[in-house]
Amino acid sequence: MSTASPESQAFTARTLLYLPGLDGTARLLHRQPGLHAAYDVVCQPYPQNEPQTYDSLAGLAAAALEARRTPAHPRAVVLAESFGGGVALTLALKRPDLIERLVLVNTFAYFPVRWLIRLGAFFGPLLPAKPSNPLSRPMRGFFFFPPGTSAAEQAAWWDRTADVPMRAFGYRLRILAGLDLRSQLHKITLPALVVTAPNDRVVPPSAGRELARLLPNAKLLQMRTGHAALIYPRLDVARLLAEARW
Repeated sequence: MSTASPESQAFTARTLLYLPGLDGTARLLHRQPGLHAAYDVVCQPYPQNEPQTYDSLAGLAAAALEARRTPAHPRAVVLAESFGGGVALTLALKRPDLIERLVLVNTFAYFPVRWLIRLGAFFGPLLPAKPSNPLSRPMRGFFFFPPGTSAAEQAAWWDRTADVPMRAFGYRLRILAGLDLRSQLHKITLPALVVTAPNDRVVPPSAGRELARLLPNAKLLQMRTGHAALIYPRLDVARLLAEARW
């Protein structure tokens, strides 16, 4: 797996940039082996110890793509999930020249449950600079995983994000509360695949459907993956990209 700060070298494979969800670690693409086989995968983490904006995070993504850009492959696929969708859409508005197509998984241009996100934004600054207590995993797992997800799979997910300070979630909830790109989506004419899960307990699937409706060149794919869609065996992003019927 590639890092987001590559050494100066020639890249021969097409680039795929992964923008993670609220955890910001970029470590949760481990169940998509086809992507790592077919692409130069760049997993872009977010800062964990300082406030951000969608513009600043999109700037990090643009820098990562600029570093990988070659005459043979001047544009990249951008894969984003959950919170990362706002980063991908901001990047697409600012630097469409860097993007070949978008894959947007369980995400939104506007989070519709306003009372919940405002509550998270209000309490965000009060969250401590330490990771979440492992005892909270079963409760959080109810929201993230669909029924039938094995205990081992869930443990692998949590272990990969166990070091994220709760304050980092607070930073990102605050900027998420101010996100509303709906009026600008008509400007994003890139091919896009929008994946939503009818059984997603974190992001209302209506938000994904609205995103697909407002993007001019988008296809909607609905799968019962739960929120943690990229670990779902039937969601093979490499295969969807190879088919490229969108």
